[in-house]
Amino acid sequence: MRRDGERPARWHSRDGWSSLKEIAARASAEAERQAIRLALHATRGNKSGAARLLQVDYKTLHLKMKRYGIEAGGFRAL
Repeated sequence: MRRDGERPARWHSRDGWSSLKEIAARASAEAERQAIRLALHATRGNKSGAARLLQVDYKTLHLKMKRYGIEAGGFRAL
């Protein structure tokens, strides 16, 4: 319960109710996944090039790829 007496906003999903904060976090993670995949596709799996396109440090890209289970090798053959 919030200080103003209102309950936090929640959205019903197949897993139950999610707060707006949880929904935003999932949407943000999905947007990151898609952006990384598009950058890797554009650079044919070149992680340094993808990091430059995304304007992030190479290590940041590498850690996010690991978090999301994305491997660059699958983009090299495309």
